Amino acid sequence: MNAHRFTPPYNDDAIVAWIDGEMCRADAQQFEEQLKCDERLAGRTDELMKSSQDYAGAFASLLDDAPLETMQARLAALPDPQSATPTGVSRRALIAASVSFLLVGSGLGYLLRPAAGPEDENAHIRDLEAQYMSLYSVETLLDMDSATPVLQRGLERAAQDIGMTLNLSQLTLQGAELKMVRMLRYETTSIAQIAWINPDYGPMALCISPVDEKTTASLREEQRHSMNLAWWLEAGYQFVLIGRNPPSYLRQHAEQLQRLISG
Repeated sequence: MNAHRFTPPYNDDAIVAWIDGEMCRADAQQFEEQLKCDERLAGRTDELMKSSQDYAGAFASLLDDAPLETMQARLAALPDPQSATPTGVSRRALIAASVSFLLVGSGLGYLLRPAAGPEDENAHIRDLEAQYMSLYSVETLLDMDSATPVLQRGLERAAQDIGMTLNLSQLTLQGAELKMVRMLRYETTSIAQIAWINPDYGPMALCISPVDEKTTASLREEQRHSMNLAWWLEAGYQFVLIGRNPPSYLRQHAEQLQRLISG
């Protein structure tokens, strides 16, 4: 991360640093707040984001192409930065939302709180995780480097960030190929995302996040954003398995993971 600090008013160097993920987190948060209310800054940011430089290619190993491409497609379909969409959402607001949803170049995905959230914080997290996973396709994970050393580094990062120590043998699921271990972040909550590809149903992910309460909740099922979820609380963590798998199939995998991780 670039050690240089950025403060308003922002020039093109600052905007590019933000796009490239080279701002420290505090400066990036200040920039994003300014972006929400400064139409000129939003317009210039939009121009630089649409430049011919291959940002996605440069950070291909850090990004999930499907979420980024989806947000870029939505941006391209909107009119001038100072105008609003038919639903009243300005391009400026969508630019801010898109980069809050996935911050380029940081190695961490940043999740965006939905407008109408669920009833508690753990449900908020599940809703965000399901919304994020709903953007995944097979192509999202197909070209991910799933070599053992890469996956092991992801597990080491998870142990460092959330204190959950796992090994690859605990993540072996019949009929699903382990493809990725990465970290996401929502505000102050770190989330370990472990993703597989199933040949019949596509991407499936286990999201693990710390919870404040130390209570235990048995395995439960729900549906959010057209995704099926099987989740439980144990030992200070929330475990959420998400996929397009039929609920009974997803539950079988969740029960297997619960046994392997608890053991």
